[in-house]
Parts: sequence; structure tokens; C-alpha cells
Amino acid sequence: MNDKIRPMKIALTGAIACGKSKILQLFETCGADIISLDEISREVVMPKTQGLQALVKQFGANITNQDDSLNRAALRTILLKSQKNKLIIEAILHPEILEKMQAAIKTCKNKLVVVEIALLAEKNLAHLFDRAIIVQCGEQKQLERLKKRDNFDKTTAKQLINVQISQKQHLEIGKQIPIDVIENNSEVLELTQKVQDLYQKLNAIA
Repeated sequence: MNDKIRPMKIALTGAIACGKSKILQLFETCGADIISLDEISREVVMPKTQGLQALVKQFGANITNQDDSLNRAALRTILLKSQKNKLIIEAILHPEILEKMQAAIKTCKNKLVVVEIALLAEKNLAHLFDRAIIVQCGEQKQLERLKKRDNFDKTTAKQLINVQISQKQHLEIGKQIPIDVIENNSEVLELTQKVQDLYQKLNAIA
């Protein structure tokens, strides 16, 4: 008899710098399995990987550092230059990222697996999940967090926010799968309680 648990697959998404990574950590503390597509995206562009080689072939060796690692600032500049560049980068990296995500899900042992996936709505990937959690915060808070987190100037931070879909558009996912919304404008203690409450709710219905 196969007694392996099929986990409830929950997408954790929302706009940049709304606190998804912190919330992912809190779900792990509660007892959920977690997967970060941000971490996987770093793995697929490590030196000598097919992903990095494909990017270099497309955009040139100036997107790498002297140690052959990806120069993220250089690639970010290319991405922000045009929507076409953004789509090319995504087309190169996303298939492998999703493949690694699916493989990671298969190794999960708990009732809940929470997957941090920023482009859930943008790439129409809701069908891969049972539910979604949308993380939102005020626009000023979002801008402040992005500047502080990555040491960006205000112009670059705004550009990165503007190339993504709006926070309101993320809520459209609710037309495809059930969603919960976490407003993350508060202190860590309050956020921790919100995550614990939501974990209990989801664990009860998994």
C-alpha cells in the first residue's frame, strides 16, 4: 500500500518586496515543507550551468564576472531595458526552474508544501497548485523595503516594481483557485500570528 502523503500545493505569491520570503520561513517554522523559486533560480544560473550558458549566448559574456558567475546587476540592466529582453530571459530559465520545482514537490513529506513563486499570475501557473496565498503591502512600504533590501536607488526600485503586474492583478488568481490574502504592513510579531493562524486553517483542510 502506498501511504505517501500527497501534499496540498500552495503557491505563495505577490508583488516584489512585500515580504514573501519572510512568510515562507514562518510557514516552515509552523511545519510546512517549503520551496523557494528564488533559490532555484539562483541554482540554474550557477557557473557552467546550461541556464547561464544560454544567457551568455544570448546577451554576451559581459553578463558574467571574472569567476564566471552571473553578474546580476548586468542582467538586471538588460531585463529593465525592454519587455522583449525580460521575456527572453524568462523563456530561457523558467522551464528548468519549474522542472526543479516539480521534482522538489515530489520529495515533500508534510501535508502542506508552500512554494514561493513570484510570477504565478504573470505566467498563468495557477493550475499547478491547489490554493494560493497573496501577500500584499502598501506601495510606500514596498518601495522602502526594496530600496533597503537590495540597496537600490529610488529610480531602479520603481522600475523593478513597474515591470511587474500590479498587486490588484495578483488577486485575479482567485478566479482560478482558492486564495488567502496576507496584508504585510505590520511588525514581525503580528505577521507571525497571521501565518500561524493561516497554517492552522490550511492544515485542517489539507
